[in-house]
Amino acid sequence: MGKETGPEEVASLDRLLTRLALTEDAQLEKVLSKLLPMAISRMASPHQPTKLKVMEMLNHINKRVKDQLSIKLPLKELLVLYRLPNADPTVRNFSFIYIGMAYEHASPEEQAEVVPDLLAGVSKVRVEHQDELLRMVAKGLEQYASVLKNKSQTTKYAFIEDSADCNLFVEFCLQTLLYQPVSITQEGTVAIPGAPPGLSANQATRVAGKGVLRGEQLVLRKLGLLNFVAELELKVDLLYPLVLVASVDNNEKVSKRGDELLKRKTTGVNLEDSTLIRRLFTIYLGTVSNASIEANSKVSPAGPGLKARLMATFTRSIAAANEFPLTLQCVFDCISGPGSTTRLKQAGMEFSVWIFKHAVDRQLKVMAPLILTGVIKLLTGSHPSEADAASKQMRAFCYQAIGQLAQRAPHLFSGSTEMVVRLFEALKVEAVAIRSNIQEALSSLAGAFKDCTTEVAAELEALLLKHVQAVEDEARFCSILWASRWNKFNHAPSRYLCMLGAADTKLDIREMAQQGLVPPKNEKSGLPEAAYPSLKHMLDYIYQQQDRIRSPAPMGERLLLFPAKTFVAMIDFLKRCFESESKEPQTGAKLEGASSEISAKEAFRLLLEHGMAHDGTVELHVMASNGLLELAAIDPENIANTYRNRLPWLKQFVGHIDSTTREATGRLLGICTAALPSSQAEDLVKELVSSFEVDTKRRFEDLQGAVCATGYVLAQCMTGVPKVSRTLLESTTGTLISKITLDSVNDNLAGSAAEALGHAGLRGPLPIPAGDLHSSSPAVASESTIVETGGSPMDTGREQTLVPSTPAVVVEGEPLKQIEGETSQKEEASVALAVKNLTGLLACKEVKVVQKAISALAHLCYGNPKPELLDASLSALFTLSKSKAEDVLFSIGEAFSFIWGGVPIGADKILKSNFISLSASTNFLNEDAPVHGKDVEMEVAHDENDRDAARDRVVKKLFDDLLFSSRTDERCAGCVWLVSIISYSGRHAKVQQMLPEIQEALSHLLGDPNELTQEMASRGMSIVYELGNAATKNELVMALVNNLSGTAKKKRAVKLMEDSEVFPEGALGEKPGGGNISTYKELCGIANEMGQPDLIYKFMDLANHQTSLNSKRGAAFGFARIAKQAGEALKPHLRALVPKLLRYQYDPNKRIQDAMGHIWRALVAEPKKTTDEFLTILWRIF
Repeated sequence: MGKETGPEEVASLDRLLTRLALTEDAQLEKVLSKLLPMAISRMASPHQPTKLKVMEMLNHINKRVKDQLSIKLPLKELLVLYRLPNADPTVRNFSFIYIGMAYEHASPEEQAEVVPDLLAGVSKVRVEHQDELLRMVAKGLEQYASVLKNKSQTTKYAFIEDSADCNLFVEFCLQTLLYQPVSITQEGTVAIPGAPPGLSANQATRVAGKGVLRGEQLVLRKLGLLNFVAELELKVDLLYPLVLVASVDNNEKVSKRGDELLKRKTTGVNLEDSTLIRRLFTIYLGTVSNASIEANSKVSPAGPGLKARLMATFTRSIAAANEFPLTLQCVFDCISGPGSTTRLKQAGMEFSVWIFKHAVDRQLKVMAPLILTGVIKLLTGSHPSEADAASKQMRAFCYQAIGQLAQRAPHLFSGSTEMVVRLFEALKVEAVAIRSNIQEALSSLAGAFKDCTTEVAAELEALLLKHVQAVEDEARFCSILWASRWNKFNHAPSRYLCMLGAADTKLDIREMAQQGLVPPKNEKSGLPEAAYPSLKHMLDYIYQQQDRIRSPAPMGERLLLFPAKTFVAMIDFLKRCFESESKEPQTGAKLEGASSEISAKEAFRLLLEHGMAHDGTVELHVMASNGLLELAAIDPENIANTYRNRLPWLKQFVGHIDSTTREATGRLLGICTAALPSSQAEDLVKELVSSFEVDTKRRFEDLQGAVCATGYVLAQCMTGVPKVSRTLLESTTGTLISKITLDSVNDNLAGSAAEALGHAGLRGPLPIPAGDLHSSSPAVASESTIVETGGSPMDTGREQTLVPSTPAVVVEGEPLKQIEGETSQKEEASVALAVKNLTGLLACKEVKVVQKAISALAHLCYGNPKPELLDASLSALFTLSKSKAEDVLFSIGEAFSFIWGGVPIGADKILKSNFISLSASTNFLNEDAPVHGKDVEMEVAHDENDRDAARDRVVKKLFDDLLFSSRTDERCAGCVWLVSIISYSGRHAKVQQMLPEIQEALSHLLGDPNELTQEMASRGMSIVYELGNAATKNELVMALVNNLSGTAKKKRAVKLMEDSEVFPEGALGEKPGGGNISTYKELCGIANEMGQPDLIYKFMDLANHQTSLNSKRGAAFGFARIAKQAGEALKPHLRALVPKLLRYQYDPNKRIQDAMGHIWRALVAEPKKTTDEFLTILWRIF
């Protein structure tokens, strides 16, 4: 059929209209389902009469269905007609009108069913149509407010695949979720009238249409949209803004659902996506106020609740910190924007901290000054006392922001101390909870002033000096913190502040101050990498603060010029400054500001004098007196001339309560004696002697101090400078000898007298007769008669004795008496009597007294190496071979070194410095300690030939009696003494000749059950390695390798005696009747009691196995020390050693594990690489 003409179309439509008019309402829905789409399609006719007839028909339809919502219109057919690609605009417009009417007549289910059709291609229709279609979609989704009924349906929506459609729908959802009824005002929404927060007026109209959404309808629409989008496969960056906005909705149901979806659906959101972050900033800020946009199109900023939630998001995004200028606008809106709340101000400051921490330098350079201005304005806007909890938190973030900014943009602060002053003052007025934030800010600011100008530095010094004595702990803490970090380590004012902080009442401040006085170390080398300030500059600054130090300390000075702990820290630091420049000429520089120019050393001496004030602590007096002694050791002549006219000032400390201070004072008096005229020196000696010779009831400290000082003064007088009468020297020496008596009350005084006598003996033979040091003289108690006493058990021996076997008896206040027929007449002072009294003192229960007696014998032999004296002293010392007191053994070892000769020190070092003993000064037990004589000039002993017999006797005693003895304690003594000799006299020719024998003996002792013996033997092996030539070193390495690998040669046999200890006590338990099973006699007894005499051989096999394990352990320690020195020489032996070492690290014996682990760490620098290299051998073994 051809195309109808105009009249024909009108006629046809007229018939349809008539039929429609005659149709009853019940049948109208069915008729309209076909008639309405056909009628609308006729609007495309070119004939005007046809269009008019269609309009008449549509008018009739409108009248009949307008108030009858039960009559459904063909919604889907109309949508199809609307979507026709080439549809006439008129047809499309009428279709759209009736789609809206049909949607109103449709049921909720039908409305939801056509949502996909409504959204398909929605971005391609007219804008006016888009809004209406989207509102229809929103209305249709209301039924999903409680639950999405058909979840599978969401996966079929084609609009998701079209980015334009999807974005348009998401945008509408966001606007709907932002929508609030305009009648409900929001705090802080000062925006365009009629526009809810976050929307423009046009957007609000778009969401609500011609009416107003409110109440339950709005809630249902928002919940429906949330449930719908939650099930769509939307990208998380599109979903995140929707659920974020919903989470702060005014309605509890909406906010709860939004928060739930935020946690469940957006965990993987990328907050570093700049597109997403800019979208969030747009939600926060709305339209920029100066933008040229009509009023109805300007978007209002978000509400306070949403702003706070957005700020929390921004503080988790580095991208947000770099979105300038949006970042800056948000911060200022929070801090000072209209309607800003305390919560927003707090969030703004938190975001500022985040910005200062993460913003790139380019953007921070622009933003930092502006934000800092806002921060300061916020801090000064209210007084801290008026702040509530939220305000306090906001202020805390302000201080955090300042601290972060100080690290990133220090140039903003370094030109002025204004901010530093502000923060220090804040420590006094801010709440306690906030002060930690201020402390952190001040800590960060310290780095900003490292390169400040001289004027600023001076202001800072005054500021810190003021607050280091503040009442508030936090202010003092920050002052010390600044002193530790602000300037270089050689900055004198900073170090002075740390000295003041060392006396603070708070432990953490004291510790920080102490750290500030220690130069920072290089992380790799561990060595100090900062220079100390010069002594001159340091003292200059101290004198500026306390000029009374410029004058000498008056007699009996009581008050300290600084707190005691400050004084201690000051002296300690100045001593280190002095030591650091001891090789440089600066110590002679003149001190500025003094009334008379004095050198830095002289100024330091005056400061030390004031440290000896009466109110000082013992620690301070020890530091000050030792400091004076160290100055005297460097320049004794100058110190002697200085104090020759001030002896009363020194003598007031002779009876000090501290023994170290008394000792230092005695040494100083001895040094000063060299500058005294003869008469004054004699008067000094007489005064000292009289104070302890007659009046023995004085304080012990006075007596001991006088005895000690007498020894040093007498030693100086024996040099001939000054020259004093021999009669005085003899009487003084005799008085000291008379005080060396074993008395339970004054044992310590006797020890001091012995020590003083030894000090005098260092300068040469004592100015008294030698006496009979042979058999005609009083004999030493034979070794068989001396029993174990207290801490110094005595042992027997076979040496000829020199002191009578009858021990001396001491009666307090009376001369030495003898029993059993001995005369009570006082013996004439002689060297023989001195040796006798010193030998008697060896039986004292006090270990320190015994040590002093030993030291005295050694010093007498050093200054007077006559064979008779050496022989008598050795006989006395050998009696202690069974002593279990380790300190005693070490003291005897040092004594043998003095007797042997070749020790690396002289009499001046001992008498004019704070020297205590060889071991205390060198700590030779430390595995890293050097061997004496290697880099130190050997002190040649007097009359070397006179010592040969004594050396032979020592060697005989060690190698024939002790080192291979069946007694554990004797082997231990022999080992300690031998190692002492090679440590202190190792470069002596006699020692060099004996190195092979020494090596053999020490190798034997590596398996000793006594741990000290093992340790000393292993230490001795490393010393032998240092001392030996190339052949000796190679032999030693081979011996240790064989010992570790189990191929060592058979050791020298040791004859077992009845009391020979085979096992350590407790190793085999106890006998049935009680008692230990450890000696050879006890093992034989057990074997006989069990009726199995051959069991003793099994016991001995077990003992040999134990010795083998001990030997490996001892060899391991010795090898570890040698490995550090041997270097390349050990590489050829790795093939044999590595498997053994690896296996022994898992030995059941914990001690073996530790020892082998020690050598493994010393030998193998790269364990994994070494294990891989020898993997084939390891597999074969294991």
